[in-house]
Amino acid sequence: MTVNRRLVSQATAAALCALAVVLASIVLIPAQRAFAAGTTYFVSANGSDSNAGTSSSAPWRSLSKVNATTFQPGDTIRFEAGDSWTGQLWPKGSGADGAPIAIDSYGTGAKPKIAGQGTVGDAVRLNNQQYWEIRNLDVSNAVPTGTTDGSKLGDLRGIGVHGDNGQTLHHFVIDSVDVHDVTGEVKWVGGSTADNKPGITFAQGWDRSKDTGGIAFLTGVQDITAPGAPTVLDGITVENSTIKNTSFSGIVTKQYAGDAPGAVFTGWGKRATATDPAYTPYTDVTFRGNYITQANTPFGCNGIYLTGVRGGLVEGNVIDRVGVSGVETNMADTVTVQHNEIMGTHLSSGGADQNALDPDIGTTNQVFQYNYLHDNGDGMLLCACNSAVKFGSVVIRYNVITGSTRWNIHMSQQSGTVANLYNNTIANTNSQNMVTGGVSGKATFTNNLFVSSQSAPQFIQPSSITYNNNGYSSNLTTRPASDANAVVGAPQFVNASVTGPYGDENGPRLGTAANFALQSGSVFVDAGATVTGNGGLDYAGATVPIGNGPESHVS
Repeated sequence: MTVNRRLVSQATAAALCALAVVLASIVLIPAQRAFAAGTTYFVSANGSDSNAGTSSSAPWRSLSKVNATTFQPGDTIRFEAGDSWTGQLWPKGSGADGAPIAIDSYGTGAKPKIAGQGTVGDAVRLNNQQYWEIRNLDVSNAVPTGTTDGSKLGDLRGIGVHGDNGQTLHHFVIDSVDVHDVTGEVKWVGGSTADNKPGITFAQGWDRSKDTGGIAFLTGVQDITAPGAPTVLDGITVENSTIKNTSFSGIVTKQYAGDAPGAVFTGWGKRATATDPAYTPYTDVTFRGNYITQANTPFGCNGIYLTGVRGGLVEGNVIDRVGVSGVETNMADTVTVQHNEIMGTHLSSGGADQNALDPDIGTTNQVFQYNYLHDNGDGMLLCACNSAVKFGSVVIRYNVITGSTRWNIHMSQQSGTVANLYNNTIANTNSQNMVTGGVSGKATFTNNLFVSSQSAPQFIQPSSITYNNNGYSSNLTTRPASDANAVVGAPQFVNASVTGPYGDENGPRLGTAANFALQSGSVFVDAGATVTGNGGLDYAGATVPIGNGPESHVS
C-alpha cells in the first residue's frame, strides 16, 4: 500500500517559493462579478455641494453632502485621489444582489483620506445597510492629542459595519483600503478590574469588550431588555488591505450575546454546546491577502479576532508584531486558517497571551494549516479553557513553527474538546517548552517533528494526550516516553539558521519556510504514520501520500 511516510516534505526552497507565488495569485485576485450600473457621484475637496455631483467636472465637496444622500443599488461614490476629509463618512441606503453600492477613488495620486480624528466612533460607518463595497480609501481615527498612558483612548474604529434591525444583512466587501492609527480603547472579557489602567479595562464581558480597532463588524440590539430577533451579517470580505497601528484589533467580528448588566441574554454570539439552538453566527466570512501590524502602538491586541462566525476563511495574510494573538477564533464553527505568515506576536496591554494562532473557547471544526509562524512569543495556543464550555474541535496540520521565545504548543483544553495535530514542524532555539499547559481534553500528536537546541524542553504527558510516531532531534532528553514509535535523529534541515526574507505589505513569504524542509538522507524522510483524512497536500503543495518506502523507526 502506498502511504505518506514523511514527517516533513523534502520539497526544495525553489518549489516552495513557486508555491507562494501561485498562492498569491489565487488569494489576491478573486473572481469578479458583473454588477448592474447605477449613478456615479464624485467628491472633491475643490468641489461644491451645489453641484450635481455626477461628473468629475462638477463634484460635491463635503462628507455631509454624501452622508445626507440615500444612494440606490448600483450607485458608486468616488472620492478624488490626493484629497482628504475630516469627520465621518456614513452614506445612506443599501444596494441589492447584483447591484451593490460602491465607494472608490478617482484620479491619480494617494488614496483619498477619511480622518475621524477621534471625534466619531467610526471614521467610515455603515448601519443596518447591506450590499456595500469599499475600496481604495485611506482611513484613520486617532485622537490628535493622544497620550502614551492610554487616557485618550476611546470607543473608536476605522471602518465600522453595524446592525441592530433583526434582519440578515448581506454582502460587505472591503478591498485595497489602508486603515491606520486608530486609538481604540482596550476592553477585556475577563480578568480583574483591579488591573484597570487608563484606556485598559478588565471584566467587561462579551458584548462590551474587544470591539475597537481597524475594521469591525458588530451587531447589537435596540433595547437590551427586549432584544427581539438577531441581526446577522452574511458575506463579509476584507482583502488586499493594510491595517496598521490600530487598537484593540486589526479586524474583528462580534455577534451580540446579551451579557451586559441589565441585558436579556440571547446567546446569539455565544453558545453553551456545539449544537446550541440559540447560537446565530455571521456566515461566509473571508479575510485574505491583508497586511496587519501593530508595531507602532503600545495598545495593539489581536491581529484578527474572529468570533460568532460559521463558515470562515483566513488566508494569505501577513500579521506582523501584533499584541496577544495573531489570529484568534472564538465561539466559531467551520473556520479554516491557512497560508498565513505570522511573526513577532508579543505581550500587550495586560493580556496574558502572545501567540500566533489560537483556536479558543467554543470553536468547532477548525482547521489551521500551511501557516508559517516564526519569532513569536508563543507558536500556538489551544485555549478551549472555559470550564463551562466543554466542547471544541480543531485540526492543526502542515504548519512550520520556528523561533518561539516562550511556548511552542500550549494546551489549555477542557474535557470534551478534541485536538488533532499532525505533520507540523516545530524548530526551537530559545524556548524551554515544546508541548505545555494543563489538559483534560483529548489531543493527539502524530508525525510532528520536534527539534530544539535546548536539550530538555518540556513535553507534558497527561493521559489525555497521545503521542504517536513523532520525530525528535537526537539531543532531546525529555521526549515523551509514551511515544513508542518515536523517530529520533538529526533533522538535516536545508538551513535552520535562515533569517528571511519575511512577509510584508506585498504578501507572505511562505517559501522561506522551505529552509526547514528535510534534505535527502534525513532519518525522518519516509518515517511517518498514515493519517486518515489528511487534507491531500503537504506544506509544499505536494500530493499526500508521496513515497512508498517502508517505515523507518529509529530509536
